[in-house]
Amino acid sequence: MHSVKSAVKILVVKRNKQNSQSHQKTKRFWQRTRGSCNRMGNYVSLYLTNPKGTPLPLTEPSFDPNLGFPNGRKERVMIATEEEMEAAKLPLEARDYCAHKLIQYRACRSDVWPWAYKCAHEKHEYLNCEYDDYILRLKEYEREKRLLQRKLKIEKKQAQELAA
Repeated sequence: MHSVKSAVKILVVKRNKQNSQSHQKTKRFWQRTRGSCNRMGNYVSLYLTNPKGTPLPLTEPSFDPNLGFPNGRKERVMIATEEEMEAAKLPLEARDYCAHKLIQYRACRSDVWPWAYKCAHEKHEYLNCEYDDYILRLKEYEREKRLLQRKLKIEKKQAQELAA
């Protein structure tokens, strides 16, 4: 019996040591890359390499939303009203296209508290909605960026034709 306890202690010590080493590796990785992550990506293209061909963040699109869509696009509509969001006391940053899912999730949590795990379905729906919204915003940003670059190419080509 005594040897089983000592074997368990050895396994626990080894596992803790492995977890600690893994944590240290992750910590070192993020310390090395933290500076470069802040400088790369859209920041570089927006301010240094391509300032005219990169859209400004947090601005409205400058091109027609139906450009390139012959049958038009489905317009996004807010389902939750302003009064519902105020009544649910949602913070301003949560008042987006998924606010109705967040209201349902919060209502479920308040109904079944302290067994909040019973609201896993509502939480999953809300997080999926947020993810889909994020992907849609990324696609819109990329579309705006490509249309800006296309516009610059056309202007450059017209300038060359006029100069020739």
